[in-house]
Amino acid sequence: MLAQSDKPTESIWSCPVHAVVAEQNPGKCPICRRDLVLVTATVSWVCPNRPEVERPGPGRCADGSQAEKRYVQSTHANHNPRHGGLFFMAPDLWHHLEGTYESDQIFRVFLYDDYTKPLSPDLAKQVTGRLVTDERFDTATKTTKEIAAFPLKLSADGDYLEARPGRLKFPAEVTAKLKFKNGDQEYRFDFTFAEFSVDKAAIPADAASSLFEVPDDLNEVLKLLAERVTLIGDLVQKGAFSEVWVPAFQAKDLALSLDARTRTLPLAQRDLATAGIERLVRASWMLDASGDTGNRNDVEQAYGALASAAREVEATFGPAAGSGGAR
Repeated sequence: MLAQSDKPTESIWSCPVHAVVAEQNPGKCPICRRDLVLVTATVSWVCPNRPEVERPGPGRCADGSQAEKRYVQSTHANHNPRHGGLFFMAPDLWHHLEGTYESDQIFRVFLYDDYTKPLSPDLAKQVTGRLVTDERFDTATKTTKEIAAFPLKLSADGDYLEARPGRLKFPAEVTAKLKFKNGDQEYRFDFTFAEFSVDKAAIPADAASSLFEVPDDLNEVLKLLAERVTLIGDLVQKGAFSEVWVPAFQAKDLALSLDARTRTLPLAQRDLATAGIERLVRASWMLDASGDTGNRNDVEQAYGALASAAREVEATFGPAAGSGGAR
């Protein structure tokens, strides 16, 4: 049996409900006619007469037949929104959710499991929470007081939780506070909507990162690093937390390319450069994780660490080319 980490992965179109469906192009589920969604699946090959034995690649079986390709969807492999909203992973690393605010002025929370499948009705009924549209921090008591909050209730068809805050001014900053079962810890998810959500087919998130290449020129690397830090800052400010992972990982790749150049620095600067690069790489991973969970405080702390590390790295290698520096 191949280990999960040893298997190659591919993007396929599958049904949100019937995971057995694996298509190469978008369309409708042949079982329930739902729209197919893009997911990531591990790939293996099996022989028809011995489906329990996985092979690492294509080829012929002992009986001369051709091995068949098999797809198995992975956990945490698909964080693409299904309804045009903002997608987060819960800190418990199992639940996932997507929040939308559509033109009917209803805030909806779609709930998913670790395979990004809709939460079962029994589990969905256990989820409780509220939508907070206004809160104030009391410096005297060091506590946050909710000024305006609306209960999140399960919709009649059980497909999502909904709250009715009415018309919100854009950019609309709201917070969903959820417990996934009675007695469970309450989790906070911060959403910022620049406009009404539109339910449309999700665009694969990895498309943006696949076009990125690290240049050889040092000044160009420093310029791109400064641009990525600025871009991440803009995304954090807008509340687009689920989008920060792409420029964060690009910043990580740029920092790692600088690591090979530390030997060209004077001895006094090498340790500073290495330490700064290590902090930047750690901050990139922190941004990815906190962006998934949607907690603004955690995202802002991770971004602050990344921006600070980027400034240190730029200082050790000299002034960045161009005018865009880490903020």
